[in-house]
Amino acid sequence: MKNTLTAVLIAATLSGCATTADPQRQAVLNEINRTIPTCAGADDCNVKWEAAQLWVVHNARYKIQTATNVLIETYNPADSSPYLAARVTKEPLGGGKYRMLVTVWCDNWIGCIPDQYEKALDFNRTVAAAKP
Repeated sequence: MKNTLTAVLIAATLSGCATTADPQRQAVLNEINRTIPTCAGADDCNVKWEAAQLWVVHNARYKIQTATNVLIETYNPADSSPYLAARVTKEPLGGGKYRMLVTVWCDNWIGCIPDQYEKALDFNRTVAAAKP
């Protein structure tokens, strides 16, 4: 079973377990949802999209399989691999604004190396900090 993390769905799918079982994990999930990077206008979006692609190159264990103006995706992890694969989507919010959602996962039931939640938070912070 794949360990999958989708920034937008974290609170809805994991908040019940994480709140009672692990308050620290819930805090990370909340921070991921709070810090989803956004951009407005061509210059800002281009710089952040390039930062997103560079983040994937430096942090996912697998090569990029697809890179378009709305999707960056690596190959899937090997069976039982604890190493990270990634998918980033650029989704319209309207008015020339977009948000960039990262999904980070591995194929290991014990967990990912490094931790996929910490890496998703790192993605959000790195991309949000990129400036034209």
